[in-house]
Amino acid sequence: MRYAIKKLLTCGLLLSAVHLTTPAKAVDLNSMDYIPAPDGTSIAAFYTTFTQRSTYQAIGGQEIKNGTSLDSSVEIFRFVHYMDIGGVTIAPQVLIPVGSLFDAKIGGQPIRSTWGVADLIFAAPVWLVNNQQAGTAFAITPYLFAPVGNYDFGRVLNMGENRWKFDLQAGLQQQFLKDFNWQLAGDVMWYGTNSDALTRGIGRLTQSQSYQFQTWISYSPPSDQTWRFAIGYSKLMGGAQRLDGILNGSATRADQIRFEVSKFVAPDWQILGMVQHDIAASGGFKEDFRGTIRILKLF
Repeated sequence: MRYAIKKLLTCGLLLSAVHLTTPAKAVDLNSMDYIPAPDGTSIAAFYTTFTQRSTYQAIGGQEIKNGTSLDSSVEIFRFVHYMDIGGVTIAPQVLIPVGSLFDAKIGGQPIRSTWGVADLIFAAPVWLVNNQQAGTAFAITPYLFAPVGNYDFGRVLNMGENRWKFDLQAGLQQQFLKDFNWQLAGDVMWYGTNSDALTRGIGRLTQSQSYQFQTWISYSPPSDQTWRFAIGYSKLMGGAQRLDGILNGSATRADQIRFEVSKFVAPDWQILGMVQHDIAASGGFKEDFRGTIRILKLF
């Protein structure tokens, strides 16, 4: 069985599971993430996400549906602190993901489940524009993914990726018609090399840059501003992978729709729910359903 799976890996059938199904394949945003909090504010947030997948398609290959699935359960602990430096708001933060990948198989071929800590994420958005009167905010955010997550050489599924990643994102937030808000963000991600993709020192996995575009339109009813409803869209492009210089059929390509609702149940407590669905995907697994609950506390 082990040698059969490794043969599929080298053909590009399963390798994307190592890198495209971990919690950090993209830098997803919620609808109001680019609205800065006041100087001195701290935030602690807890995310729990469950995702179901039942289709796999390599780049240039056919969809594999029969006997195909991959489920994941991921929790993220996020800590943020807003500060003013020389009139510019910044928000250094750290995200700690943990979770599991399970019920995995492609075309009836079972894949061993995994669980543990994923790679740590460090970020620090810098607001170049923060005009509260006009309801306009614009920021640049660097993200650094540190390869400290659980990684087992030669396994198909891993929570960690055994490589550094860097993402640079720009985001614009604009209020309009008083009760509506529009968010637009774009980013590019660079990938380090995993030199142990098959086993220690064997299998050099590289990946070209990937790009993401995402937008949200949200509405807060004037009768109760503690509620907010939003609809969003995300497009992922690029990210072709190579194993020892040969394209393996894996990439980061998907079109996704999103719905979100949130409520401040107290002035310093918010509960948010979000559902996501891939309307198209290739280069890996297609997400049939992803559901997230976020609990946020302001300090």
